[in-house]
Amino acid sequence: MGKGLLTSLALILAFFGAVFADEVVVLNIDGAIDPPVASYILAGLERAQSSGASLVLITLDTPGGLMSSAKDIVDGILASGVPVAVFVYPPGARAASAGVFITMAAHIAAMAPGTHIGAAHPVLLGPGSDTSSVMKEKVTNDAVAWLKSLAKLRGRNFRWAYDAVRESKSLTADEAESLGVIDLVAKDIDELLECLAEFEIHEGDSLLPLQLHNPYTVALEMSPQQKFLHKILNPNVAYLLFILGLLGLFFEFQHPGMIAPGVIGTISLLCSLYAFQILPVNYVGFLLIIAGIVMLVLEVKLPGFGLLTAGGVISMLLGSFMLTSGNPPELRIDWWTIVPTVGFVAAFFLFIVAKALLIQTKKPATGAEGLVGEIAEVEVDIPAGGVGKVFVHGEIWNATSPVAIPKGRRCRVESVDGMTLLVKPVEED
Repeated sequence: MGKGLLTSLALILAFFGAVFADEVVVLNIDGAIDPPVASYILAGLERAQSSGASLVLITLDTPGGLMSSAKDIVDGILASGVPVAVFVYPPGARAASAGVFITMAAHIAAMAPGTHIGAAHPVLLGPGSDTSSVMKEKVTNDAVAWLKSLAKLRGRNFRWAYDAVRESKSLTADEAESLGVIDLVAKDIDELLECLAEFEIHEGDSLLPLQLHNPYTVALEMSPQQKFLHKILNPNVAYLLFILGLLGLFFEFQHPGMIAPGVIGTISLLCSLYAFQILPVNYVGFLLIIAGIVMLVLEVKLPGFGLLTAGGVISMLLGSFMLTSGNPPELRIDWWTIVPTVGFVAAFFLFIVAKALLIQTKKPATGAEGLVGEIAEVEVDIPAGGVGKVFVHGEIWNATSPVAIPKGRRCRVESVDGMTLLVKPVEED
């Protein structure tokens, strides 16, 4: 009886514990901020709202990204009916550039030891950007005002916003906590949730209790589509897809009907163009890359003794570096991606040119032309200036010679005239 009663009580407590447990939806940002990441975060906020979650926890490790996508995330956090905590985690992570604004917008801002936050100076992106000093000042002032307003809304150190934007200053986790830039430091998610049990969040001038008790986490991952789009929006991946697309189309035009190179090239090219439509790029760089490929193709068609190859390589290198040269590091193509890629493309076309030249200079090995220089055996006497027969390459041919050659003698094929060989006798040892 006693054991049965204890078991029943344990089941009842477990049931009510589960009923009154607080759901924490965990989202993860790892990498540059872009439209797929914004879509993922906004979908997670909606999911938390509809499921009645008590908290949305965003773990953050980002070098920055597109400010338009960061603004979408910030707007989603500000409009969220569920409190949002941003946790710069794991150790070694950072909240830089656009990540600073997302952290400041959160109801709760936390960092793990060994992380840092800052360097929020805006960068003018895109070929059409006005880079004048007046425009730069306007953009900087706008970013300062935006970050200040977010910090004030959450009761944080709004004066630091000026240094983060104008001076690109960064802080460690402990420095950020001591200056009131963030709310707390925790070593991991479990410790963070323990600290938030009786935490009060700032909502304007009000302090609202979070009352997070018996929390359990529900991790939401990116959808396969979001993961794919996020991956190809990596500038290095987009660049490689662009080059692969151009090479695939070249193969298809060179060998019509192969299908596979054309399909792969078209898909790769379209994916890269999607990425470059979103990423800020310099279109002159595009034109230089395409011009470089065209020059390399022309080297194959019209050998220019290396001049077209040199011009193509230089054009591709210049275009590749110019393509994202004005972007911050997280939105720039790495040089260790550009140099090997251009080197591979140049080596590939040089190999094709070398093979073509080798074929042009090589003596024909098949057909009638392949008989020139071969040794034949006379099957039917060849009179001087007349026609006899010789055996060569497993076949009987008509043959003529300026001198008489008797049957059984060997002769060398000098030329081919239709179906008749011109031969000369070979001196017997």
